[in-house]
Amino acid sequence: MNTVEFKELFAEAPLKTFKRGDVIYRAGEEPQNIYFVESGLVGLALWGESGKDHLVRLFKQGQIFGHRSLFAQEKYHATATVIDESQIRFLNKSQMRERMKGNCDLAEKLLETLAKELRQAEARQLVLNEKDATTRIAEAVVYLKELHPQYDWTRQEIADFCGSTTPTVIRTLAKFADDGLIEQRGREIVILNRDLLLSQG
Repeated sequence: MNTVEFKELFAEAPLKTFKRGDVIYRAGEEPQNIYFVESGLVGLALWGESGKDHLVRLFKQGQIFGHRSLFAQEKYHATATVIDESQIRFLNKSQMRERMKGNCDLAEKLLETLAKELRQAEARQLVLNEKDATTRIAEAVVYLKELHPQYDWTRQEIADFCGSTTPTVIRTLAKFADDGLIEQRGREIVILNRDLLLSQG
């Protein structure tokens, strides 16, 4: 289901503005809604055995979230937190069911979305298992910058996303800067040589 189709589906849904750091739902809560990102950026984080959050998914403008748990009829497995100020539309269970009644195309598109997300999750797990920290950090920087160019990603957010640690990210970014691959302007990261950056590792 593409961005235009989701936008049409949620066109008349209630709209709420969330600030950075606001929690939309928490792990362990019962799912009540399916959410659509009208603008902004939302992160999905899991609480790891080490006692820290791990950023596992990001949802940008035009994407939906919260749907897997709602369809599976199970509690949220992760916490959805606003990373950059966002406007979110939402439909509750009964509203979503009403829209799906007799609408085979909608049901098929939602299943397609779930299937694609599963494939992406499997691919990401493979990256975390097989690639070294330098490669993961380089790919994370490129992916996150292209996902939301205006946002200045923290070193912790980059570390959480690529399965590394904040000190490792700081050291690796400093090396990338020394090699002329990126430029660091405070928290901002400017990519100077994308292809060479992606060849690291």
